[in-house]
Amino acid sequence: MRWFWQRRARTIHCTRPRMLRCATPGIHFEATFTIEWRPALRTRPNLEDLVLSQTLARASEVAQLFPAVEVRTAQDTINAELGAPEHTRATGYRCLAARVELALSENAREDLAQQQADEARVRRLRFLRTSLYEQPDLFVLDRIEKQSDWPGAQQVAEWQRLARWMVAADEWWQPMLDQWEKVGQGFNDIELQNRAMLALCDALQKLKGDDSPDDSSVASRAAEGRRKE
Repeated sequence: MRWFWQRRARTIHCTRPRMLRCATPGIHFEATFTIEWRPALRTRPNLEDLVLSQTLARASEVAQLFPAVEVRTAQDTINAELGAPEHTRATGYRCLAARVELALSENAREDLAQQQADEARVRRLRFLRTSLYEQPDLFVLDRIEKQSDWPGAQQVAEWQRLARWMVAADEWWQPMLDQWEKVGQGFNDIELQNRAMLALCDALQKLKGDDSPDDSSVASRAAEGRRKE
């Protein structure tokens, strides 16, 4: 009878939690496993270690698909993957069924809470930038609303200048700096970076038909000063 030749089922209880990487950077799940398996007729040394390592590998593949906030969903998905017996005669055991319990350590929960707070702050800043600071009139109204006394003309003028400066920085300076960063890529030497800047200034002068050397000489003196420093 076939059952006579089958080995008795064995169980592995992992009392020490194993760390499984999740989709959230820097945070891991704490996993506690219960594994049921049956050795094959031809056993091999350290078979229990093999069962555990292969189970951890299967669970890790699934855990990396889920962020830390979805710890329960990750647990259910892993259990669905490990719950069906797996026939693996080639590796020394015939069937395996496992169950895992996932949790987050106290440090992981604190890190996750901090990440969520940072992400919420970034979303709020982006909202303020889009809905408030890119429109100088709304920026001034927001300052007035937060100030109990009516501001003077000088204060309002300063707020307006600041708001206009922020708009100009996004529309003019930021794109220019982005382009300059692309131009400077590949120049690790400060001398080469300065020469690239001078070549760009000369090209712009020629493009607008201005042969005046004033700007170029100023740039040359600035580059010379930086080299001396």
